[in-house]
Amino acid sequence: MEPQNRQIDPYQVRRLEHMAQYSMEALELCAALGDYQTSVTKFKNRKDIFERAVQGLQQMLPIAFYAFYAVDEVYSDIELEHLDAAGKEDYIRQTVDDLIDKGTVALAFREKRTLTAKTRDRKYTVLIHALATTAKTYGIFFCFLDKGPFEKSIVDKITTIVIKSTCYALENFELYQLIHQKNAELVGKNQQLSRSEIVYRNTFENTGNPTIIVDARGTILHVNSRFLAFSGLDQKFLIRQRRITDFLVRKKRHSYSFSRLLQIAETSDPGNPEEYIFENSRGERKHVFLKISALGLEHQYIISLTDVTPIKEAEKQLEFQAFHDPLTGLPNRILFQDRLRQAVKKKKRYPGYNYALVFIDLDRFKAVNDSLGHNLGDRLLVQVARLLSACVREVDTVARFGGDEFLILLEEVPDQASCDVVARRILEKFRKPMDISGHEITMTVSMGILISAQQQAEQKDAIRLADMSMYEAKKMGRNRVVYSHEISEKEIERKLFLENQLQSGIERGEFFVQYQPLMDLTHNKLYGLETLVRWRHPELGIVPPNHFIPIAEETGLIIPLGRKVFEMAFRDFADWQSRFPEAADLCLSINLSVKQMFQSDLVADIREMAEAVALPLDNINLEITESIFIDDMELAIETINALKAMGIAISIDDFGTGYSSIKYLNQFSIDLVKIDKILINNINGNSTNFNIVASMLDLCEKLDLKAMAEGIEDLDQLEKLTEMKCRFGQGFYFAPPQDKSVIEQLLGKKAG
Repeated sequence: MEPQNRQIDPYQVRRLEHMAQYSMEALELCAALGDYQTSVTKFKNRKDIFERAVQGLQQMLPIAFYAFYAVDEVYSDIELEHLDAAGKEDYIRQTVDDLIDKGTVALAFREKRTLTAKTRDRKYTVLIHALATTAKTYGIFFCFLDKGPFEKSIVDKITTIVIKSTCYALENFELYQLIHQKNAELVGKNQQLSRSEIVYRNTFENTGNPTIIVDARGTILHVNSRFLAFSGLDQKFLIRQRRITDFLVRKKRHSYSFSRLLQIAETSDPGNPEEYIFENSRGERKHVFLKISALGLEHQYIISLTDVTPIKEAEKQLEFQAFHDPLTGLPNRILFQDRLRQAVKKKKRYPGYNYALVFIDLDRFKAVNDSLGHNLGDRLLVQVARLLSACVREVDTVARFGGDEFLILLEEVPDQASCDVVARRILEKFRKPMDISGHEITMTVSMGILISAQQQAEQKDAIRLADMSMYEAKKMGRNRVVYSHEISEKEIERKLFLENQLQSGIERGEFFVQYQPLMDLTHNKLYGLETLVRWRHPELGIVPPNHFIPIAEETGLIIPLGRKVFEMAFRDFADWQSRFPEAADLCLSINLSVKQMFQSDLVADIREMAEAVALPLDNINLEITESIFIDDMELAIETINALKAMGIAISIDDFGTGYSSIKYLNQFSIDLVKIDKILINNINGNSTNFNIVASMLDLCEKLDLKAMAEGIEDLDQLEKLTEMKCRFGQGFYFAPPQDKSVIEQLLGKKAG
């Protein structure tokens, strides 16, 4: 069987980078919506505000169209006010009616956060958010998305922040529309109201923000109730007693004066207002935007404060999620690679500086995860993160690279002896059993270490060399350390050469497929064919799969390579079914790696490739490994169900090598299990193996599953398996992997 290494998807890296980018775009949009000048001068009506918010969201989310329903206070109902999709009125009304019936709309008004739902035809995801402030409820937004680009939590946060900023923009707009209206009325009445009444009516009666009026020195002359609550002081301690600058926390080497605040307000970009820290009487600090406008009354100014603390907190949360592992809280691969990049640059700039890169993998973590469950496995990873962090200094970086792999960047490492100290400390820590929810678990680790003082490398090569060293440690028996400079230079050059050649090899069509017969042991006839990829390099000749498949997995090239395998196998199988009657009843088996399984477009791709050669999918079997369920069980189940809906069968490969493989048979729609050849190899001379295989076959029979023995090498093994009523098998005893032409000869003979 082909090696199935679990690696980290590079597309996941770009996904997390996009998360950070989108969070910053959301904040910029919020700043633009909350700008006082924009609310007053640029927006002509409510629809302008809605469209500006949606335009910003469309840069981050795939919004197909939107609708806004205004609150009808007379009839206690909602009514469609704006939409941007001509011809969709009936569709939108039906969807909204359905959401009202389900109680989703009422929940959105009550909780004032983003809710998501599917349209009845499952074509769109709908984001629902009430448009409301503490003072007034305006209505409710319905945004129809083609598909979700992020996890639900990220979509919810971004949409909630933007819609809340839209509420503030709408409140500012309507407030100042009211102010202009009141001003016009006052002018018409020929200044019948007193100056104090003008101040009260125009500034404080309807505003929702903390607002004050100050003189030319910034001394507070008037305040509204919002500012009283925001500052924590009564009027007697504010009016003519305090200046606005008394509440602003001074930045390092910068002292605020009111003239400086005026200068900043006049010169700053309205779409990117200056941010200040406001400290109230209770010592609480808030992030605020300050809007200063001349009031036109004896050099007086109106100052409105917008509290953006929730937005800043959301920004921090989004940034943390983008750069930290959600399980352990450690830096993730994105943040670690950035710090490693800085270390590499520093090494080039200052030759006397040295760092070390430690690549750590938990030995036999999969066995623990399988036997005790994923929840306990997660707790174990959290404990491992704590142990590793306790073994290094604060200046060093410990990161979770993915799965059970961790990376450590050691700063200012003069020589190997310093690394030996850290490595021994880590090995010693792991000698003691860990108490995980009442279970005593002893883990060992394999480590690969690169020291820049002995082996300089670019960022990408440094991680690869440390990774290669870690695998050498595993080959040598695990629970040990291997330094990258100890690995054969020839071996390093070979792997790097293969990696560089792999991409061009796929483009040049150097890969081909062979097929190994799958046998029906009961009836002694051909049951199907397993597809195996091969590489014919123009200089190296045939490259063994165990040399290039791990590299393809690591680099992500397994995706385009896997697609080539599907295309070649589908084309051959469709051709055989049209030419050889024998092929109509055969199954075609293809290995599916973890990275392929988690492609968002896998199911659509397979359907498209099959339709291109008019191949029915009823006889297609995909072989997966148990690590697929460990990486992302929920997504794996969803993908498997979608594949089976097209008629594809699913097999578990290398069955019996995990401690609790049986649980997957009960949980998932598995059609066939392939008993690992390690168990078959010793079936004659080892009674334990014999009993294990017999038990597996008995279990498969009771669960109505097909079972296939891998690696049948001789007649004795075949007779034992036949005796145990094993229905299917494969191995060199029947035939090694064969070229397409040999398979065609075999099918031709059977047809004749």
